[in-house]
Amino acid sequence: MRCLAVLFSCLFATSSYAQTGDDFYRGKTISITVGSDAGSGYDAYARLLGRHIGKHIPGNPNVIVQNQPGAGSITMANAVSNIGAKDGTAIGAPQSSVAFERLLHLLSPGGRTANFDAAKLNWLGTATQDTFVVLGWHKSQVKTSEDMLTKEFVIGTSGPNTDGSLIVAVMNKLLGTKIKLITGYNGTSAQLLALERTEIDGAAMAYGTVLTLRPNLHRDKEIPVLLQVGRQKHADLPNVAFLMDLMKNPEDRAVLSVIFDKYQMGRPYFLPPGVPAERVALLRKAFDAVMKDPALIAEAAQQKLELDPLSGTDVQALIERLYATPEPLVKQARILLGTEK
Repeated sequence: MRCLAVLFSCLFATSSYAQTGDDFYRGKTISITVGSDAGSGYDAYARLLGRHIGKHIPGNPNVIVQNQPGAGSITMANAVSNIGAKDGTAIGAPQSSVAFERLLHLLSPGGRTANFDAAKLNWLGTATQDTFVVLGWHKSQVKTSEDMLTKEFVIGTSGPNTDGSLIVAVMNKLLGTKIKLITGYNGTSAQLLALERTEIDGAAMAYGTVLTLRPNLHRDKEIPVLLQVGRQKHADLPNVAFLMDLMKNPEDRAVLSVIFDKYQMGRPYFLPPGVPAERVALLRKAFDAVMKDPALIAEAAQQKLELDPLSGTDVQALIERLYATPEPLVKQARILLGTEK
């Protein structure tokens, strides 16, 4: 009987190791679900990750990428968070605003459509940190950020709660700019085309998008960068005005940090709650490794996709810090964004 007990004990230990050790992913398939349309920037980064991360995961699993757009990635985030596999084979790739829906209510009244707690998701990291820019057109009367204070400037965006629209709202309210917003352009490519056709005077989008879609016009200064927005200045734009520097009131600067610090997680990835801690650690290690992979770096450069990664631990800390913001400051941010009266 004692031998039988020892045998069962060994079998149990072996089975447990197979579920948590290096062989778990052998023969498995990991799904990365993107909360944006195929062909979008988020999709491009997720597919880049999917082509390379498998070789950095013990067992070398197959990795597939699928799309589940809707409600600014809320549809996908709800699905992966609540019904996604809890074994480390389901990864979500959301738009960065999704993590802060319960904080800022950008996509729904009171943030009620976010059926998950962002601080309880297991964040793997982000492939890049965004700097958003306000673009002009070389034939426009607006040549500098100062010109926007005195001259009407028409900016086109996709919708009222996109990053471009939020930047316009902040500038008009805090700086007194004369920006007129036109929404309804279907994505950044449509906005840039409208800019070239002079339907609009400017646009607001991630700087990396400009480098990917219109590198020649940026190089030739046909779409000058008038202003940059984010946590810090982009290395390419040392002489371009920085929104945070234009804020003289410390309270305004603090409110802007609540709104724009999310740009540090420009292309984030998460696992749902309930994934075993050792598997989260394994995938975080794989994510950090793939971000240093020469093959991924070379392909990103070929596609003109900027890489400026943050680890999963850093992303987790960022989310926890922002959700710990005092409520009066968060309320001011919501009022500024128009999501609360």
